[in-house]
Amino acid sequence: MKIIVVDDEPIIADTLVNILTGEGHDAFAVSDGASAIRWAEMLRPEVVVTDVIMPGLNGVETAKGILKLLPQCRIILFSGQAASTDLVAKAHAEGYVFEILAKPINPDVLLEKLKSAPAQPAAS
Repeated sequence: MKIIVVDDEPIIADTLVNILTGEGHDAFAVSDGASAIRWAEMLRPEVVVTDVIMPGLNGVETAKGILKLLPQCRIILFSGQAASTDLVAKAHAEGYVFEILAKPINPDVLLEKLKSAPAQPAAS
């Protein structure tokens, strides 16, 4: 599975990429939302795993941008900050439904989520 991991903390993105690659996925790390959208357009991933709270474009804005280009892309958000709750709630009110994981991400939970079908389709 082709996956883009987005986090402004490179060690987190790189660690997740190493875990995903070790499990046979084609994973790539990027450090900001604008880059994630550009790379998603080129790589056309099946899944994007992104932090919510980032400088510049936050994870929800990034996800919306990717879904405009790739409506079938699965988005998994992760965050360790309470501020992300408002961003996700606002997106939900706009018709977007994202899967969410707590940060720090437990690799086993992420891998299990990737094996399962998405809970609900994202809005287009």
